[in-house]
Formats: sequence, C-alpha cells, structure tokens
Amino acid sequence: MNLAILSTNKNKYSETFIHNHVKLLPGTIHFLFDGYLPKLVSRDKGLTSFSLIEFNHKKISSFFKKRIVSEKEALESAIEYYLKKHKINAILCEYGPSGVEIMLIAKRCNIPLIVHFHGYDAYRHDILNSYGKQYKELFSIASDIIAVSKHMVEQLKALGCPQNKLHNLCYGINTTIFKPKLSVISNPVFIACGRFVEKKAPQLTIKAFELVLMKVSNAKLIMIGDGELLDECKTLTKQLNISHAVEFKGVLSQLEIAEQFNRAIAFVQHSIITPQNDSEGTPLTILEAMASDLPIVSTLHGGIIDVVINEETGFLVEENNYEQMAEKMLHLTQYPDIANAMGLKASAHINENYTIENYTQKLWDILKHSKK
Repeated sequence: MNLAILSTNKNKYSETFIHNHVKLLPGTIHFLFDGYLPKLVSRDKGLTSFSLIEFNHKKISSFFKKRIVSEKEALESAIEYYLKKHKINAILCEYGPSGVEIMLIAKRCNIPLIVHFHGYDAYRHDILNSYGKQYKELFSIASDIIAVSKHMVEQLKALGCPQNKLHNLCYGINTTIFKPKLSVISNPVFIACGRFVEKKAPQLTIKAFELVLMKVSNAKLIMIGDGELLDECKTLTKQLNISHAVEFKGVLSQLEIAEQFNRAIAFVQHSIITPQNDSEGTPLTILEAMASDLPIVSTLHGGIIDVVINEETGFLVEENNYEQMAEKMLHLTQYPDIANAMGLKASAHINENYTIENYTQKLWDILKHSKK
C-alpha cells in the first residue's frame, strides 16, 4: 500500500504521535510536510526531502503552458501529479486544516482521504472561523475522520461530521521507553511535561505547587518543554519566591524524559479550555507518565477523563481550581503508598489499553479499509 501522510511539520518535538505514524505504519510511506498544503516530500521517513514544485517543474509548466499561475496553484498541481505518479492508495492528513487544503485534490485523484484531528483543529475559534467553514465539505469528501477522545467525537459531530465516518482512537505510547520504575519514589518531586502554552496552563500548575511548598518545604517541581509562556512561568516562580524549588529542563528527548519521570512521585498538568476555546485532545505525556508508574494530578478536561481513572490512577480536579490541585498533590506526599499503588494501576492500565503496537494496528486497519 502506498500511503501519503501529510503534516504541517517535519520534526516538531511535541508531535510524537505524527512521528510514530511516519516511522511505524507499514506500507510505503510518502511523507509530505511543511504547511497545511505541504511543500516538501520525503520517501525515506523524513531522512531526506525535496521540493514538490521543483521536482515536478517541467510537468507543471506543461499543464499551464504560458499562463501565469499562483504559487498555490503550482503547488496543488505538483501535489496532484505526485499522488498520481506514485499511485497513492490513501492519504492520511494530520489536522483538519490540512484536510481542507487537500480535499479537492484527493477528490480529483479519487484517493480515499482520512483526516486525523488532534486538538486545536477541532476547537479553537480562529480555526473554526476560517478552515472550519469548510469542515462540512471536508466531512463529505473524507472517507474517515479520526478523533482522539470521546469529547472530540462529540465536538466533530456538532460540527457536522456523520457518525458513521467517525473513529475514536486515542494514541498509544512506546512502553519500551516509558516503563515501570525500578524503585519506589517517596520524595515529594512532581513533574510536568509539555509545551508552555495557554491550554496547558503551566502558571496554574506553578501556583498549585506553591501551595504544596508552603507545607512541604523539600518539595520540587520539574518542568520539561518550551513555548510562548516559558519566560512568564520563570518570572512567576521568582515573584512567588519558589524558583529554588522549580527546575526548568527545556526540551528533552523521550529517553531523557523517561529518566526524569523516574525522579518523581506524580505527574501534574492543569489543562484548561482557553478563551479562544482551544482544548487538549488527549495529552500524550499523560499516557507516557502513567506507563512510568506515575499517578496523575490533572483536570476534568478533554481526553484526560478518558485515560485517567479518577481516584484510581490519579486525581482529576475542576479546571482553574489550582487550590484543589494542590490538595491532591499534598495528599500524595502525605501518603506515598497511595501514590505508589495508583502508579502501579496506571502503568497496568496503559499496558493493557494504550500501547503503540495496539494503536498502530488500529490506525492501519482504518487506513486499509478506507474507501472512496
């Protein structure tokens, strides 16, 4: 099977799920990336790439002869020519806007189109007010639509997606990297991992931790990642006089993240719906932390409620209630045996339901059976 995977980015560190699609799906993978309407293509899973327009320049020129065309027209023609030339059997689009950009090309080529929504593309006002206006047409043309949580399924249905095209498929994680700890951790060290963006509300995680630190003087908070709110968060720790207890690690590899997880008693993330209605799908790092024997302290938000069993594999609190989050974090420091038991249940739950092997097979089944 010749599969085209379309993604806006090639190596964005926070998009592990897309990297896994390119690396692990069987068949012959043609990876098109760089923008919602991709400009580059790789046939070796991203190791090397070339320009779609430059590669097909002579063919495009013959299509339009002497007529002056826009860059977008030329790119669309280059993509269409590439898909036909390489006899692509199915197109997997990462994110709704990418699906909108490619849908008419897929229709002309008579190639099944599968669109994988991940988060902001299903919720954020600016996306829905632009690309979202074409989502009903996209839902009509696409053969299958993939959501990553029950909440997203309902959101896409509300936007006009037929139930019979929808699949609820949460991510899977690499359990050879993220695996149970070798020893029990009782030190009051909490860890957060993810982009420093509004919907992850890292400031609220820091404020919750400040309340913990008032009662547990040796508590620590490790924060992994970068993003637009990183500097603001560093400033906040200084303003609260807790910078000595918060470590900002920056961007780390998966192996390095797994090592950091081994230092912690629990994983913390205060996801919220933003004023722009931006929302999480299902945060991959929560699954990775659970596989690493970490109980989760997070919010009743998006797909988090699908994967974290409240009061069994972690605690879920109301959005924006960082005081309640702090209470749950304190509870785990006071009762490390409970934290350990929750962590063991969490890793068992992930290994039973959310492995990368299981996820990849389910996604491949959807792709194989997609029909125009």
